[in-house]
Amino acid sequence: MDERLKQVHQTELSESRINEDFLEWLKTKGPQYLLILLVGVCGYLGWYRWNQHKANYFNGAWAEFVECRLPGSYEDVAQRYADVPGLPQQAMRAAADIWLRSVQTGTVLGGEQANQVLSDEQRLDYLERAGRIYHALANVDDGSLAMTLYTVSAMQGLAVVAESNGDIDEATRWYDMAAGRAESFYPQLARRVRGRAATAGEYAEPVTLPTRAQLPVQPPPPALQPVSIDESLRDLLLLPDAAGPG
Repeated sequence: MDERLKQVHQTELSESRINEDFLEWLKTKGPQYLLILLVGVCGYLGWYRWNQHKANYFNGAWAEFVECRLPGSYEDVAQRYADVPGLPQQAMRAAADIWLRSVQTGTVLGGEQANQVLSDEQRLDYLERAGRIYHALANVDDGSLAMTLYTVSAMQGLAVVAESNGDIDEATRWYDMAAGRAESFYPQLARRVRGRAATAGEYAEPVTLPTRAQLPVQPPPPALQPVSIDESLRDLLLLPDAAGPG
């Protein structure tokens, strides 16, 4: 009996010592570990919120890009969202392409004169604007794979601008530069661009559509003659109602 009481007493002493050690640990080291835990939780929440904000920022930027219609809008998006990967390059290329497309179609872009025929002064202005944007896009090339297609597109755009200005030598030079830039990553694209450079001189002469007066005159169609039906075939060809009283 005494041995049993002794064991119980030792157990209580051991548990008491453990409780005291735990309380001592809480007093000395507990706050430090709690602070580390709180810092970790706050860091995770901050990282999560930052990623969420970044995703919303990127989504909003691309949404604005999709809603753009005019070159000025694309350029504005490119400037305001310069930190969104790929967006500035896409926006700059879209802006330049719109200026160049308006020259190719010969129509005024936007404003009260939209879809009207371009004047010579407007045509030169549009080409200058397109060339400026293509130059800016080509100048940010860092030689990476990600920038290859943007740079090649910009150089081809500059070649088309040169062709539109009648400068075939300059157009060929830009085509050759575009082919050289694409060679390492896109050899098939490089071959197509070199083929385009070889035929650049074919587009030097302006195409003039004939006027209405220059078009050949079509002869008038022959006069229609009434169809005669043999009396012996009338009953076979015409319905009874159409044939009239027999």
